[in-house]
Amino acid sequence: MKHLSLKAVLIIIFGAALLLLSTCDKQPEFAGNVLAKVGDRVITSEDFMRRAEYTIRPDFCAGENYIHRKIVLNSLIAEKLLALESPNSPLLNNPEFTAYMQGRQEQAMRKWLYKTQAMDQVEIDTSELRSALRKSIRTYNLQYLNLPDSQALDGWKHARADGYDFEILARTLTGADTIPTHEMSWFERGDELIHDYVFQNDHKKGALLEPLELEDGSFMIIKVAGWVDRPVVSGLQYEQHYQDVQDRVSQKKADAIYKDYVTNIMAGKSLELNKPIFRAYAKQAADIYLKSPEEKDQLLNSAIWNTEEQIYTESLSGHAEIPGEATIFSVDGEAWSVDRFESELALHPLVFRKRNMSHREFPEQLKYAMADLIRDRQLTNEAYKLGYDEIPNVRQLKNMWQDHYVSRQTRNEYVRSEMLASKDSTQRSEVAVIEMYMNPLIDHLQNKYAEVIRINTDLFESLELTTVPMMVSSRNVPFPLVVPAFPRLTTDNVLDYGERLE
Repeated sequence: MKHLSLKAVLIIIFGAALLLLSTCDKQPEFAGNVLAKVGDRVITSEDFMRRAEYTIRPDFCAGENYIHRKIVLNSLIAEKLLALESPNSPLLNNPEFTAYMQGRQEQAMRKWLYKTQAMDQVEIDTSELRSALRKSIRTYNLQYLNLPDSQALDGWKHARADGYDFEILARTLTGADTIPTHEMSWFERGDELIHDYVFQNDHKKGALLEPLELEDGSFMIIKVAGWVDRPVVSGLQYEQHYQDVQDRVSQKKADAIYKDYVTNIMAGKSLELNKPIFRAYAKQAADIYLKSPEEKDQLLNSAIWNTEEQIYTESLSGHAEIPGEATIFSVDGEAWSVDRFESELALHPLVFRKRNMSHREFPEQLKYAMADLIRDRQLTNEAYKLGYDEIPNVRQLKNMWQDHYVSRQTRNEYVRSEMLASKDSTQRSEVAVIEMYMNPLIDHLQNKYAEVIRINTDLFESLELTTVPMMVSSRNVPFPLVVPAFPRLTTDNVLDYGERLE
């Protein structure tokens, strides 16, 4: 199969234009509604809701009642207190953790870049909204087949020309009795390329769509098995539906605007591979990234943040065929050594466009992942120029992640030292360990720092939680988790410390 060079891929993806830079307005001190202050740290109502609902809470505070809400708030404050108590945590001097935190910050900066350069620029006219409202009630029942490359597509076209129908070819190629199916609603958020392709026109039952080339170089064959329309008629339901459609149209338009913005940023950029080093690197990297889930678990770095993020940090620099100083690729003529590339991976782990791939496909997908990494580095540089590292939203997000990991390490070390000091080898439940060791410590810290703790009790009383357990993550980003794991630090449900925040 003949592939485009990565230089050509970059030019095709990113296009050519000029970048217009803007300056940032002065930002407020904090982003969001401040629910609590702990020294120089803040917890917003938005933080409270996301930390409670975008991750799994322990059973002792998984409900929606007032007692459980107080445990949630106490837990978030306890996280800040432990971080405040640990200004010299060894974690803060750990180079890998420092790189991780920088990567987290830079991902937040790119998200803010998307907001300002795309989402804030969206304008919707009535004709667009009317068309979207008409399409939004439809759900398609699709049959589909994935073809790995253009060679497979040629075989498909020849077979179709010889008179073979979709069902026979699909069963033959998949080796299964059933053809993969998918129900796609207009509101679905998955692969936007496929979604736009399906919904750009009305389709009759049984229609076989033209092959669609995906970003990873594979092709999708789609047949419309049928569809159903579900009109929205009730007043309140229609109002919510109308708002949901408006939000979805805004997001899709923002994506298109941002794609043009990225095209401008990457105008004329080129990436040239050093093929011998790249081939050797790809061979070694494939053995890591394509391992089974069980094997990957054993490869995870022992650093505590990796247990949540599943970040693979094994260095390939120094292998016999991969010297660290060797150039693996060049960007606009600037050489990137293997060591420099792997330093960048600490800030931006590889994101593969294709989730499941064979060893044969891996080198091509690695090229795409490298191109996306270089693209994100350029976008990050633009975000730095615009001062987005000082945006309150970015600073607070970084602080939230840092305080989470520092507090968790402090907790682990404290419990371990207390158990060793008391020669306690009893096997206890997590709740029992928290009640025996952590509750007294958190009570002590609440008293110690009472003068710098402020709580907006009126705002707290207005907050409500759901009982639906969720784990929310983002797609196609280096660090997918939206918020850290819930801080399992205290079971205390009493707010008898600090002062009122007006």
